[in-house]
Amino acid sequence: MGKRETPEEAVRRLGREVFGFLTEAGFAGPHEVDGGFSYSGHGLRITIYYSCWKNEAEVIATVRILGDSGPKARADIAQLYAECGLGAVNHLPSHAGSARLNGLRVRAFATALEALLPHLLGPRRTALVHRASAHP
Repeated sequence: MGKRETPEEAVRRLGREVFGFLTEAGFAGPHEVDGGFSYSGHGLRITIYYSCWKNEAEVIATVRILGDSGPKARADIAQLYAECGLGAVNHLPSHAGSARLNGLRVRAFATALEALLPHLLGPRRTALVHRASAHP
Protein backbone atom coordinates (compact mmCIF):
# COMPACT_ATOMS: atom_id res chain seq x y z
CA MET A 1 0.00 0.00 0.00
CA GLY A 2 1.42 3.39 -1.01
CA LYS A 3 1.48 6.64 0.87
CA ARG A 4 -1.55 8.85 0.26
CA GLU A 5 -0.90 12.24 -1.32
CA THR A 6 -1.34 15.21 1.05
CA PRO A 7 -3.67 18.06 0.01
CA GLU A 8 -0.63 20.32 -0.48
CA GLU A 9 1.05 17.75 -2.73
CA ALA A 10 -2.16 17.37 -4.73
CA VAL A 11 -2.45 21.14 -5.21
CA ARG A 12 1.18 21.32 -6.42
CA ARG A 13 0.83 18.32 -8.75
CA LEU A 14 -2.39 19.50 -10.32
CA GLY A 15 -1.12 23.07 -10.46
CA ARG A 16 1.85 21.99 -12.60
CA GLU A 17 -0.64 20.44 -15.00
CA VAL A 18 -3.20 23.24 -15.33
CA PHE A 19 -1.15 26.43 -14.85
CA GLY A 20 1.32 25.72 -17.67
CA PHE A 21 -0.12 28.62 -19.66
CA LEU A 22 1.64 30.97 -17.22
CA THR A 23 5.10 29.83 -18.31
CA GLU A 24 4.02 30.26 -21.93
CA ALA A 25 3.02 33.83 -21.01
CA GLY A 26 6.51 34.56 -19.63
CA PHE A 27 6.10 33.76 -15.94
CA ALA A 28 8.75 31.83 -14.02
CA GLY A 29 7.67 28.87 -11.98
CA PRO A 30 6.14 27.00 -10.45
CA HIS A 31 8.06 27.77 -7.25
CA GLU A 32 7.18 25.79 -4.15
CA VAL A 33 5.64 27.77 -1.28
CA ASP A 34 4.02 26.63 1.97
CA GLY A 35 1.02 24.55 0.94
CA GLY A 36 1.29 25.17 -2.79
CA PHE A 37 3.16 27.04 -5.50
CA SER A 38 3.70 30.44 -7.08
CA TYR A 39 4.61 31.98 -10.41
CA SER A 40 6.32 35.33 -10.86
CA GLY A 41 6.78 37.60 -13.83
CA HIS A 42 5.59 40.82 -15.41
CA GLY A 43 5.81 42.50 -11.98
CA LEU A 44 3.34 40.03 -10.45
CA ARG A 45 3.42 37.03 -8.13
CA ILE A 46 0.57 34.56 -8.48
CA THR A 47 0.21 32.16 -5.54
CA ILE A 48 -2.07 29.16 -5.15
CA TYR A 49 -1.99 27.15 -1.94
CA TYR A 50 -3.93 24.84 0.33
CA SER A 51 -4.74 26.10 3.82
CA CYS A 52 -6.41 24.35 6.73
CA TRP A 53 -7.24 26.08 9.99
CA LYS A 54 -9.67 24.81 12.61
CA ASN A 55 -11.18 22.25 10.20
CA GLU A 56 -11.73 24.93 7.52
CA ALA A 57 -9.90 23.73 4.41
CA GLU A 58 -9.46 26.08 1.45
CA VAL A 59 -7.54 26.49 -1.76
CA ILE A 60 -6.49 30.14 -1.91
CA ALA A 61 -5.37 31.96 -5.04
CA THR A 62 -3.95 35.49 -4.98
CA VAL A 63 -2.18 38.01 -7.19
CA ARG A 64 0.39 40.38 -5.70
CA ILE A 65 2.04 43.34 -7.36
CA LEU A 66 5.78 42.92 -6.80
CA GLY A 67 7.64 45.88 -5.37
CA ASP A 68 4.48 47.32 -3.81
CA SER A 69 4.39 46.79 -0.06
CA GLY A 70 1.12 48.62 0.45
CA PRO A 71 -1.89 46.89 1.99
CA LYS A 72 -3.73 46.89 -1.34
CA ALA A 73 -0.95 45.28 -3.36
CA ARG A 74 -2.61 41.82 -3.21
CA ALA A 75 -6.03 40.59 -4.30
CA ASP A 76 -7.91 37.32 -4.38
CA ILE A 77 -8.38 35.85 -7.87
CA ALA A 78 -12.14 35.45 -7.27
CA GLN A 79 -12.45 39.16 -6.46
CA LEU A 80 -10.35 40.11 -9.51
CA TYR A 81 -12.58 37.88 -11.63
CA ALA A 82 -15.68 39.71 -10.41
CA GLU A 83 -14.04 43.13 -10.71
CA CYS A 84 -13.32 42.46 -14.40
CA GLY A 85 -16.96 41.50 -15.01
CA LEU A 86 -16.11 37.87 -15.81
CA GLY A 87 -18.50 36.43 -13.23
CA ALA A 88 -19.56 36.60 -9.62
CA VAL A 89 -17.17 36.08 -6.72
CA ASN A 90 -19.13 32.99 -5.68
CA HIS A 91 -18.28 31.37 -9.04
CA LEU A 92 -14.84 30.72 -7.51
CA PRO A 93 -15.37 29.43 -3.96
CA SER A 94 -12.29 28.46 -1.99
CA HIS A 95 -13.77 25.83 0.37
CA ALA A 96 -12.02 22.51 -0.26
CA GLY A 97 -12.96 19.90 2.31
CA SER A 98 -12.01 16.91 0.14
CA ALA A 99 -9.46 15.82 -2.44
CA ARG A 100 -12.12 16.11 -5.14
CA LEU A 101 -12.90 19.70 -4.16
CA ASN A 102 -9.17 20.54 -4.06
CA GLY A 103 -8.92 19.48 -7.68
CA LEU A 104 -12.03 21.37 -8.69
CA ARG A 105 -10.77 24.55 -7.00
CA VAL A 106 -7.33 24.42 -8.61
CA ARG A 107 -8.86 23.84 -12.06
CA ALA A 108 -11.41 26.63 -11.57
CA PHE A 109 -8.70 29.09 -10.49
CA ALA A 110 -6.62 28.15 -13.53
CA THR A 111 -9.54 28.78 -15.87
CA ALA A 112 -10.32 32.10 -14.18
CA LEU A 113 -6.70 33.20 -14.22
CA GLU A 114 -6.39 32.41 -17.92
CA ALA A 115 -9.37 34.73 -18.56
CA LEU A 116 -7.88 37.37 -16.21
CA LEU A 117 -4.40 37.37 -17.71
CA PRO A 118 -5.06 40.05 -20.38
CA HIS A 119 -6.37 42.34 -17.60
CA LEU A 120 -3.42 41.58 -15.33
CA LEU A 121 -0.90 42.28 -18.06
CA GLY A 122 -2.64 45.50 -19.14
CA PRO A 123 -1.77 49.06 -18.18
CA ARG A 124 -4.56 49.32 -15.56
CA ARG A 125 -3.58 46.28 -13.51
CA THR A 126 -2.42 48.22 -10.44
CA ALA A 127 -5.76 50.01 -10.19
CA LEU A 128 -7.55 46.68 -10.78
CA VAL A 129 -5.67 44.92 -7.96
CA HIS A 130 -6.25 47.87 -5.61
CA ARG A 131 -10.00 47.91 -6.38
CA ALA A 132 -10.30 44.14 -5.93
CA SER A 133 -8.36 44.20 -2.65
CA ALA A 134 -10.78 46.76 -1.21
CA HIS A 135 -13.52 44.10 -1.05
CA PRO A 136 -13.69 41.62 1.85
